[in-house]
Amino acid sequence: MIPLRAVSHYTAGAALVRVADEGARLALVLLALDRVDSAQVGGALVAALLVPQVLAAPAIGVITDRSRAPRMVLGGASLGFAAALVVTALCLGHLPLLLTLAVLVAGGCCGPALTGGLTSQLSGVVGADFLPRAFGVDALTYNVSGIVGPALVAVISGFASPATSLVALGVSAAVGGAVIAGLPLAGTHAPDSRDGQPQKTDVLRLLLRDRVLGLVTAATTLGQAGLGALPVVVVVLARRANAPTAGGWLLTTFATGALLGSISWIVRPERARRAPVIVMAALVLTGLPLALAASSPSLGSTAALFGLAGFFTGPLAGALFTTRQEHSPDGARAQVFTLGAGLKITAAAVGVTAAGALAQEPTANQLLLSAACPLLAGAVGAFLLRVGHTGGRAPSEPSSPGTARDDRRRCDGSWRRAARVGQRR
Repeated sequence: MIPLRAVSHYTAGAALVRVADEGARLALVLLALDRVDSAQVGGALVAALLVPQVLAAPAIGVITDRSRAPRMVLGGASLGFAAALVVTALCLGHLPLLLTLAVLVAGGCCGPALTGGLTSQLSGVVGADFLPRAFGVDALTYNVSGIVGPALVAVISGFASPATSLVALGVSAAVGGAVIAGLPLAGTHAPDSRDGQPQKTDVLRLLLRDRVLGLVTAATTLGQAGLGALPVVVVVLARRANAPTAGGWLLTTFATGALLGSISWIVRPERARRAPVIVMAALVLTGLPLALAASSPSLGSTAALFGLAGFFTGPLAGALFTTRQEHSPDGARAQVFTLGAGLKITAAAVGVTAAGALAQEPTANQLLLSAACPLLAGAVGAFLLRVGHTGGRAPSEPSSPGTARDDRRRCDGSWRRAARVGQRR
C-alpha cells in the first residue's frame, strides 16, 4: 500500500514551492510594468532569477548529496527563494535596479532545490516499490503549479497589485519550505571526495559513461528546446489569428493535457527497465501533434492537438525521473537530478530566444521547428538505445551483465578506490 501520509506531506511542500517558481516569472514582468513601466526591466528580472539556476544547479546537488539533513538544505533554499521574491516586491522602483537584480540572483541560486533537488530526495520519502508511481505524483505537482502559479498571479494582480502577487508567491514558497524541512529524510554525509563521493566533474563523466543516462539526458534537453519556445510561438499565433487571448488558452490546454498524462502514469506506472524507451516514445508523441498543428484549420483543432501533445509530457516526466533514479549513484543522485534540470532550463531559454528571433517567420514554420526538437530527439534516442541493446556492449558499460544498481555500485567502488589511492599519494 502506498504511504499516503508521506506522499501527501511531500506533495504539499513541492506544490507550494513550485507554484512560487512558476508564477514568479509572470509576476516579475507585471511588477516591472507597474513600477517602472518597462518590459525590458521585466525581462532582466526574469533573467536574473533563471540564469543563476542553471549555474547553481550542480552546486546545489553537491550540497544536498553531502548533507546529513538534506531536508534542511532544501527547506532553507526554499526560504531563500521566498525572501528574494518578497524583497524584490518591496525594493523595485525604490532602490537601485542593480541591488534588486542582485537579490534575484541570490534567490535564483536557491531555485534548483525547488525542482531537481527536491525530486532527487523522493526515494527517501517512499519505498522502492512505490517510487515509479510517486514520480508520477511529483510530475503532477509541476503540472498543477504550471497552471495555478500564473493564474494566481493574474487574479491577485487584478484585484490588488503585482507586488502583492509576488509577496503571495513568497509566502507560498516559505510555507512550502517549512513543510519540506519536516520531511523524514536522512542524508548520507560526505564532507569531501576522500569519502568516495563524486565531484561535479564525476557526474558529468557519469553521463558519458552510462549510455542510457547520457542518451536520456541529451534527448530530453534537446526536446525541451522546442517545448520552451511554445510560449512565444502561441503568442504570435494568437496575434495573427486576431484572438489575443488564444495564446493563454493554448498553453492552458497543453498544461491540462500534461496533468491528465501525469495521472495516467500514477494509475499505471511502467517498470524501471522500460523507462528509457518510454522517454523516447513520449518525446516523439509530444512532437507529432505539434507538427500536425502547423496545418491545423482552426484554433479549436490546434487546441486539441496541444492538449494531446501535453498529455504525453506526463509519462515523459515520470519515466525521466525513474531513469535518473535507476542510473544515478547514491552519493550523486541530487547532482544528477539538479544537473538534468539545469540543462533543461538552459535548453528552454535557448528555445525562447530562438523563437523570438524567428517571430517573423510563418506560424506553421515556427510550430514545425518547435515540434522538430522532441521528434528528432525521441527518434534518434530510441534508435541509439536499440543499437546499444542489440549491437552488443557499449565501451562504457561494465564487462559483465548486471542491473543499473549493480552498475552504480561498481561506479561508486571505482570512486572510492580512486579516493584511497589519492590519500596514499
